[in-house]
Amino acid sequence: MKKFSAQPYRLINKVQHYDWGTKDENAFIPKFLGVQAKPGLPYAELWIGAHPKCPSEIDIDNVNTSLNKIVEDYPLECLGDYVYRKFNGRFPFLLKVLSSDKALSIQTHPNKAQAENLHKLDPKNYPDDNHKPEIAIAVDSLVAIAGFRPAKEIVQNLLSLPELSAFIGETLISKVVNSKNDTELEKNIQELYSEIMKKAEEEESLSVCIKEIVKRLKNTSSLSPEEIQFLTQYDFFGIDVGLLSFFFFNIIRLEKGQAIYTQAGVPHAYIKGNIIECMANSDNVVRAGLTNKFKDVNTLLDIIKYDFAEYEIINNEQKEDEVTYHTKAQEFEVSHYRKKAGYTQNLKSNDKLSVYLIVEGALEVKWESGEVKSSQSFSKGESILIPAALSEYMISTTNAAEYYVVNIPSEYMIGKI
Repeated sequence: MKKFSAQPYRLINKVQHYDWGTKDENAFIPKFLGVQAKPGLPYAELWIGAHPKCPSEIDIDNVNTSLNKIVEDYPLECLGDYVYRKFNGRFPFLLKVLSSDKALSIQTHPNKAQAENLHKLDPKNYPDDNHKPEIAIAVDSLVAIAGFRPAKEIVQNLLSLPELSAFIGETLISKVVNSKNDTELEKNIQELYSEIMKKAEEEESLSVCIKEIVKRLKNTSSLSPEEIQFLTQYDFFGIDVGLLSFFFFNIIRLEKGQAIYTQAGVPHAYIKGNIIECMANSDNVVRAGLTNKFKDVNTLLDIIKYDFAEYEIINNEQKEDEVTYHTKAQEFEVSHYRKKAGYTQNLKSNDKLSVYLIVEGALEVKWESGEVKSSQSFSKGESILIPAALSEYMISTTNAAEYYVVNIPSEYMIGKI
């Protein structure tokens, strides 16, 4: 194999075909990649990175080589010294294009210590020992749920759900509704949500509760957003305790360019839309609803965060030309650019890797190796690895272009919003 060198590399990425992905004429990822969608096949996620489950590859001298292998054989050249030391020789982030036609599972992610313990105890269901902070950026739009909504809103929803009393018991509902202060109210809601999730295995009583809510809502002329989602996802999932979470969590609607960031313990689910998603390099998911996959209710209840607040939207003003999505994540920082024809920029890697993802138009990358000047063009749907060893390079646009760049935050930005 030809030696890995200081140059940009076109990444060869793989698609995950989970059943919630978009299909046929609605399949976003095939259009993004410029390929024909296979009839009936869901296209859910395009993975860009070095996760062992589905690593990207690069072409070195006409041989496709896994990015994992590159990181293993050339860690300093690929990652850079700072990233190599900071993340124990691992590729730090996983970038995705995600396209959902129906809700993903209601889930949360463990923190680093929890992930290490879960992986040790149950490596089958928790395949790595890493945490998974993540950002979701709307390509066009996204409907999602994330975090517990303000406690008083939850009370109003409970008052409109008489069917829940029969399932969970009037005593606990009354305890929540009649809470004496905000602290007591939040504590009681935690107890209520925990009991609901624990009773998910009582299939007969859960079925009665869900079906009674469905019956009532189908005879109601004006529905709230959570009631609409309850009915919509019921058509997909049938009897599922996760449907009740719509009455507890914030329902979020992102427009193009807006984003949400989820830290460890924050319950969330993407419901419908196309997004650019970036996360720490992990596939650890603690699920508890809207899924046929492994559910781990006890673990979810152990690590879940109860914040009871409206969820923060990043880039609420929808800046388009240039925006960096600052988060608390140490593993990644995503920036979005829209540039006109004739744009040029000289860049330095600062001994850290970067990944570019082109969503419209094309980018040309120019660099020098000794006295040899080289250039390469990359177009829509393609991604570029800029290894740390490529110390200086230039990007330019012949026509208008739109692209994302994932960098490692500078030490100054780590831990700051």
